[in-house]
Amino acid sequence: MKQTKKRVSYIKNQKPTNIEWILNLLDQIPKYQLQQSNMKKIQAIQLNKLQDCDQLLKSSLYTYDNKINKFTQMQFTLYPNMLIADNQEYLVLSSCIMNKKIIQYKEFTAQGVQLLNTQGNLFLFYESYVQQLNWEKQLKRFSKLQNFSNKYTIQEKLSIQNHYACVKNKNNRVYTVQLIRLSSLSEQLYEALMNEINILMCFKQNGLHQFHALFEDGDILYILYDYWVGDTLYKLIQQGFKLTASQIAQTIFQIIKVVRFLHQNNLYHGAILPTNIILHRATAPQNQQGQQLKITLFNFAYRDANQYNLTWLNKRVPKQWIPPEFNNLQIKTDFQNIDGYQIGVLLYYLTFHSNNANKSQLSFYKSLDNFKIDYQWLKSIKQEQQQEYSFSLIELLCGLLDPDFQNRITLNNALAHQWLTNQRQKLNSQNEKPKILPSLRTILELREQSSCEMLSSRLGKEELHVTSSSEDDIEFCDDEYVHRISKENNKIPYYQNILNLIPNKHPSRNKQIIDQCQESQF
Repeated sequence: MKQTKKRVSYIKNQKPTNIEWILNLLDQIPKYQLQQSNMKKIQAIQLNKLQDCDQLLKSSLYTYDNKINKFTQMQFTLYPNMLIADNQEYLVLSSCIMNKKIIQYKEFTAQGVQLLNTQGNLFLFYESYVQQLNWEKQLKRFSKLQNFSNKYTIQEKLSIQNHYACVKNKNNRVYTVQLIRLSSLSEQLYEALMNEINILMCFKQNGLHQFHALFEDGDILYILYDYWVGDTLYKLIQQGFKLTASQIAQTIFQIIKVVRFLHQNNLYHGAILPTNIILHRATAPQNQQGQQLKITLFNFAYRDANQYNLTWLNKRVPKQWIPPEFNNLQIKTDFQNIDGYQIGVLLYYLTFHSNNANKSQLSFYKSLDNFKIDYQWLKSIKQEQQQEYSFSLIELLCGLLDPDFQNRITLNNALAHQWLTNQRQKLNSQNEKPKILPSLRTILELREQSSCEMLSSRLGKEELHVTSSSEDDIEFCDDEYVHRISKENNKIPYYQNILNLIPNKHPSRNKQIIDQCQESQF
């Protein structure tokens, strides 16, 4: 520890230094890596759109210029998940593995990073320690890191497939991690997965996973989120969990707010199913009238609003969740109608059909054999004002499920609807309204171009800290950290073996990257 403090103190006192001569004097980086750039030209119209986006950092860094075949200073601007150079080239950071790079000549040292993907490399070096701290802190938020098993200990499997509770070895903070074997994904699924990761990296919103970091080690991808425990809504219904009217209203209200947030960013979800909604376990096992529910919408279904079609929708959702106008190819409809209609179907399902799935072992799709949206029946109940059903509930259902998409209720009007308002007022008055977290705008066109609670005592006797998006930074690989949890308790190899049992549909696509990463571990 004393040596570490001494080294950091020495670097910290350094003033901005011209390191161009060190980089050009020594041939420590192979020429083919320097000349194989992964930066792409950005169009003028896309560059203009970036002017309205959140700018995180802007400064001059040392990088290799292929035009003059030498290292020189160039100005870079960092946006959420997007790096723009002053020569109008860009790089999507989530496509890159980040490795630390150190070049030393006698007592002089150049500190930097290598951003590596299948297209090539980008080398960045800093002129001062302060600049290094600022840029590394931001770059590691969006790039793929490595050596997950050296930094985290997997403790137990969660109820959602491929999701696990893990503990950071350095400070005992608890996270949820999703493990995915890359070679088991088709190209379409891989793009959909990276699409969701790109979006979650760029903003934080209640009702979506709170993203922390992305690791890629060999064929395994680790996606790190804030810690949560829960089950899908459909699984809980299967187990006999019955939602009250107030709890249904809470669920629908939170989903509408998440979907409205996506629409404001020109995105949509497109698969609002009970299997894609997590009820957090702090509330899920209980069935009390005043119990505040917390939900998360997941399952990488977010898309650019301008890229949807009936074929894609048919593969993702049951036919009952497809709006009627999609069967008429001559009708041009707005993307928001997909989510609005699906929210109506979900409300209909929870109100009239969910009891049929109780104590059932059928898959979700099989359980829908007798499920049908009867709009005419809803309309007749509304007209007759039958006392058996809440008039305001039927009115909301009719507004969301109207066969004519032009007559459907908007999400803003749905949020203010009398039924949701009345049901939410029945909740415990002490429950606070969820706070909307600040968001960062997504860069849609460029992204498309480039492919909490404490664990129980069984996680150990050490004091554990539940993660929060703002309180922890993902750090570089540091051999000097102290293991607070023994490596013998790390179950990562066991879970990797489980993933390896999945049939290998596609060979590993990153052999060149893996070989280079082994030469330069981060």
